Amino acid sequence: MPLSFRGAMALAVPLSLALLTASAALAQTSFVDQAGRTVTLDAPPKKLITLPSAAPVVYFAVDGTAEHIAGTASTSLNTFKGGLYDETIPELMQLDATMAGPGFATNVEAVLAAGPDLVYEVVHKEGQIKQLEDVGLKVAGWSCCTEEQRRGYITMSGAIAGKPERAAMLLKLQDDSNAALVEHFKAVEPAKYVRMLEVDKIGEQIQVVANSSQNYALSGVQNLAADDTGEWWRTIDAEQFLVWNPEVIIIPAWATDLTPEAFYNDPLLGGVDAIKNHRVYKVPKFNRSPDAPEVHLTAQWLARITHPEDFAGQTAFRETLKTTFKEIYGKDLTDPLLDKILEVEANSTSTDYVKILG
Repeated sequence: MPLSFRGAMALAVPLSLALLTASAALAQTSFVDQAGRTVTLDAPPKKLITLPSAAPVVYFAVDGTAEHIAGTASTSLNTFKGGLYDETIPELMQLDATMAGPGFATNVEAVLAAGPDLVYEVVHKEGQIKQLEDVGLKVAGWSCCTEEQRRGYITMSGAIAGKPERAAMLLKLQDDSNAALVEHFKAVEPAKYVRMLEVDKIGEQIQVVANSSQNYALSGVQNLAADDTGEWWRTIDAEQFLVWNPEVIIIPAWATDLTPEAFYNDPLLGGVDAIKNHRVYKVPKFNRSPDAPEVHLTAQWLARITHPEDFAGQTAFRETLKTTFKEIYGKDLTDPLLDKILEVEANSTSTDYVKILG
C-alpha cells in the first residue's frame, strides 16, 4: 500500500536522526593516553592546550596547522627560540605561552580560561593531571623520552587530530630511515664500531651523555660512557676522558654555548684522538628536542660523520633533511637555513664537515 506524505515523513524523521547519531558516533574516538587511561573525544579538539615542551611541534606535524593549538608552556617557546622552529614554523611562536612556567608548573587558571577541549599534560609530575581534571578539564597524559614513548605520543596525536594516517606516515619515515641503517651496518661487529663520546660540559669536570634514548648502534657507533645505571648523564675527570680516548666527539644541540673550538683550544684534552684529528662536531639543531618527529635524522647524521666513506655516493644529507622536513611540516628549507640547522659555522673547523654532508 503506498505511503502517504505524512507517513513517509514520519519514517524519514527518525531515520534522519539515526543517521545523525551514527555520524556523531563515527566522529567520536577513544584512545589510551600515556598515563594508561582511556580518553574519549566527541571530535578532534578545536582548542588544544599543549603543556609538554615538544607537544606543539608534534601536534603541528600531525594536524598540519597551529590553528587548533590554543596555548602552550613558556618552556616550549624558549626551546624554539634560536633553535629551529622559530624560523621554520613561525606560527608556533605566536602561541599563548602563559599556560605553564618553568619546571612544568601549570597555570591552572590560564588553562581554564582558555576553554580547551583537551589538555596535553606531563605524566611524570605527580598531581599535574588531577589538578586539571578537578576543575572539569579533559586531559591526555604525555610521557617522554624513550623511543616507545615517542612513538606513543605521535600515535596518540594522530588519534586526537582524527588523522591517524599522518601519524603512521611520520612513524614510517623513522622506521624506513632506521631500517636502512640497520641494513648498512649489519655486517659490522660492535667491537669495530667508532668510539664516541657525547659531551655537553667541559672544565674541571666533564659531563657526558651516558644513557640517552638514542640508539647509537644504528650509526655504527659505541658510546663509551654508556653503563647499566640508566642515568642520562655521567660526570668524569680529564683522566677518564683521556683513557677512553674517543675517535669522535659530538656536542648535543641543547649545549648551546659549547662548540668544537672549545675542545680544540683545551690544553688538557688535546691528546685525545677526536681532538687531534678535529673530529668534534656540533649536533644539528633538529636534535635540540629529543621528542621531535624528525629526531631520527640524528642517527643518519651521526652515521655520515663517523663513517663518511660509506655514504660518499649516497643522497647528500642536506637533501635528506630538506625532503624530510617538507614531508613532516610542509615547510621548505632555504640553503642559509639549512646551514644554520646543520651548525655549519660552528663545525667549520671540524674535519670535512661540509664535504661529508653535501
